[in-house]
Amino acid sequence: MHTLEPAAGGDLVRLPLPTTLEGFASCDEYDLESVVPWTGPAIDPETGGLRGPLPERYVVATSGGWPRPGVEEIATALNAVLLEQLWRCEGLLAATFAISARCWNSSRALSLWTDEESLEVFLDSPKHQEAVRRTRHLAYAWEGGRWYRTDRHTLPGWDEVRAELAARRRDRPVSTDPVRTIAADPAATTQTEEP
Repeated sequence: MHTLEPAAGGDLVRLPLPTTLEGFASCDEYDLESVVPWTGPAIDPETGGLRGPLPERYVVATSGGWPRPGVEEIATALNAVLLEQLWRCEGLLAATFAISARCWNSSRALSLWTDEESLEVFLDSPKHQEAVRRTRHLAYAWEGGRWYRTDRHTLPGWDEVRAELAARRRDRPVSTDPVRTIAADPAATTQTEEP
């Protein structure tokens, strides 16, 4: 799978598939599009902005991945299960999700939490653990991180997220081998197998 990029003269050129996490992460996501705008208890649904000041100190958590072609149905089913659980979590302040088609359909999640314990309850939940297990081979690469933030009046942006992830990133090779998908049912016990 390659990403098409306009070149001088208007021709489209293919961006080669990276072989390292840094190669995926360094792609300029100038087309990053929100697929789920900021939502949650801290967000005013009418304006999409903050209802009021955030706590004096809160946790920012993010994850991002570059899915392999042909896994959309499985990923969508798993994400629906996770989102249903996420919106009911104690301690969640807000979350948003975005995709960059240009950068091999990079998928990004960003959430704010009152504390680490609330985030850990979500991350350690059986549904989240099962989704992690079943999606392990659905993406070329994944990365994530968390940090504390004290800005009470603005939401973090994707530039901040990319900078924080870059500061924490340890580059590693990624496998670009294809993965055969077996089932799209999120209740199935086996999602993928390597050829």
